[in-house]
Amino acid sequence: MYSDGYDLGLVDPAADAARAQGYADCMDESAVTLLGRPLRPGSVVEFGAGTGALLEDLARRWQLREALGFEAASQLVASAGQRDQAQATIRQGYAEEALGEIAGRYDLCLSVNVLEHALSPEAFLSVSRRALSDGGLVVVICPDGDVADTELLFLDHVSSFSQLSLRMVAAAAGLHVIGSVALRGQQKGFRLTLLSPDATAPQAPTDLQSLSLAQARSDFLKGWSEIDDGASEWLDDRPYAMFGAGEFRNLLRTYAPRLVKGAEAFLTDEPLAATLDDRPWLRAGEYASAHPRTIMVAAVNPRSWPAVAGRFRNSGVHIVHPYLFSSRLKEQL
Repeated sequence: MYSDGYDLGLVDPAADAARAQGYADCMDESAVTLLGRPLRPGSVVEFGAGTGALLEDLARRWQLREALGFEAASQLVASAGQRDQAQATIRQGYAEEALGEIAGRYDLCLSVNVLEHALSPEAFLSVSRRALSDGGLVVVICPDGDVADTELLFLDHVSSFSQLSLRMVAAAAGLHVIGSVALRGQQKGFRLTLLSPDATAPQAPTDLQSLSLAQARSDFLKGWSEIDDGASEWLDDRPYAMFGAGEFRNLLRTYAPRLVKGAEAFLTDEPLAATLDDRPWLRAGEYASAHPRTIMVAAVNPRSWPAVAGRFRNSGVHIVHPYLFSSRLKEQL
């Protein structure tokens, strides 16, 4: 799943575009909060650019003279290359491989949900710093490690960054944290951090105060371990379908496999194939109309749950979230 064939950004193009717009809006809002002015760089380089949707949005929104992105997954790069009238260029590879080309050239270096994957976060941030022109800034968006959330479940998340730990790593890479903002809405659970070059030595913290966070993370993981048994008890052999085919469903496949295997069908707005995991992959609206009294399990992130629940409220479908099957997770909805 996490090889060079990674293609999650292609599963739901509409969601990918909405995600990009949401992050672009967050960047505009957060810059005003942290700097007192909007970000208006002339050039941007993005590491881990995915399909290029975000960089393309920023290129048009900010009227960039240059927008370059690097992405390791070949299918995502190919998708970016098919974009009509593209203003951003997406190349396959890693930023470190092109440092000689990009060093000192860009007003803004951007990475969204990449730093937590880096085997050496310090080295990654060092490359980000070295890509900057004079007066340039680094924007890092990654899961908010001060909150126990689904980021703890991902196999490829090497690190989980609290605000303090990110400041420490940034300082070791020669960067100073100007400030950070906890994102809201569909970006809830993520944090935007704005950084600038700083050659001063990192300061060692005097008090990490990490025990409460450790307990919260432990409780969260135990909560996920309850989902399968709780679902079996609640569903009591009644048939059900599962809404969602993205990242959250993949987590359920790993940590609540019986729940996913028991679904009679998978539902999304626009299925990309006739089947998914050897079961029918159907349009959610059509399925709800044809099965008005069915049970639907929403395989969506809790931040999306209110909108999904509201969407099906008057359809006759009984829709539930997997967190309702866990005594430790119910309060997160």
